[in-house]
Amino acid sequence: MTTPFQPIWQQFHPDAVPVGHTLADNGTWNLTRFHLLPGGRDAALSRPEYRSLIERFNKVTTEVLGDGEPFWLIVPDRQAPTWAREAPDPVERARWRRFRARYRLFWQWDFFSATDNIVYKIEAAQHTWRPLHFDRLFLDIYNEKLADIILMNARTGAVVAPHVAGLFVSQPTPAELIQLISRYYGWLPVPGQGLLRFDPAQMKDTRFELPKSAAAALQKSLGN
Repeated sequence: MTTPFQPIWQQFHPDAVPVGHTLADNGTWNLTRFHLLPGGRDAALSRPEYRSLIERFNKVTTEVLGDGEPFWLIVPDRQAPTWAREAPDPVERARWRRFRARYRLFWQWDFFSATDNIVYKIEAAQHTWRPLHFDRLFLDIYNEKLADIILMNARTGAVVAPHVAGLFVSQPTPAELIQLISRYYGWLPVPGQGLLRFDPAQMKDTRFELPKSAAAALQKSLGN
């Protein structure tokens, strides 16, 4: 019998839905973004750069999820409303079945997004995070075979949402987010593309300090 995912997600994130591209719209998360290729590029230009991209995906994700820690792999399957649904591509459906089997995904819940005009079918499964064990997942995301994937620490609710050449990251507290940025500030997005958001309820009487080099990199990324 599978563990129900929906109540666990809602325990940590009651005001959000588990769809990767929606995370930046949430005003109550401790959230930032990293970009893992130079110059804001979305494509690796060489094999070493390609390998470096996967290594960076692994490093940040391991920092957030923890080596050997349980995490939820969350996969939204987009389905148009029944009145607008096109016939499904049989090749795509077959690929999706293989993907579901590989990661032991189970249906968890459906919801309709009025913003996207789409019914999202949320499938999820709990796994143990090990660096380099999920490289195929990152490669599928980089190659745009998958989108909106979320990985959530089952113990803390911390979130990693990888996209083509970067990640959105949410931490349980502002201090933990700042600590992560202080380690990986060299991978912040190009000027003007950065993102830094804190849960207002957690910011009262909260004080933290970034090293000067990290603070300068963050300000540059945010376009300040």
